[in-house]
Amino acid sequence: MKTILVAIDNCESTTTDSPVMQRVCDLARAFSSKVWLLHVVPESAPMPFNVDRKLVRGQIASELRHEHQYLQHLAQCLRDRDIDAHALLREGATSDMILEESKRLDADLVVVGSHGHGLLYRALLDGTGERLLGESACPVMFVPQHAL
Repeated sequence: MKTILVAIDNCESTTTDSPVMQRVCDLARAFSSKVWLLHVVPESAPMPFNVDRKLVRGQIASELRHEHQYLQHLAQCLRDRDIDAHALLREGATSDMILEESKRLDADLVVVGSHGHGLLYRALLDGTGERLLGESACPVMFVPQHAL
């Protein structure tokens, strides 16, 4: 397993101590894998005519810069642990971008955090998870966000 793609849903709540990152670190060390951290942001919606476009664009750019910097910081934390890690920020539909990047990077594994509460089916098979399971060319690992 040379390449692991990790889909980061919420930058702010993902740390090197989160269950997803702990599992990824274990796998990366065990297989000497390269790790790609991917965060997908939705495409910007068209703005109404009565909104100050410069102000909105500035706010969006600021948020994207902040998320990109956090991803870079998270990748650096993994590199500090001797894991070859890189960060990607993409805009688009989440499942489309995960599938596209997993193919482009020739990923051997896609790791996704699961937010489900309750039944395993609901935990794993939300819209993105269901699509990844059906269309991914490589295995997909779901890690519960609340525990390992």
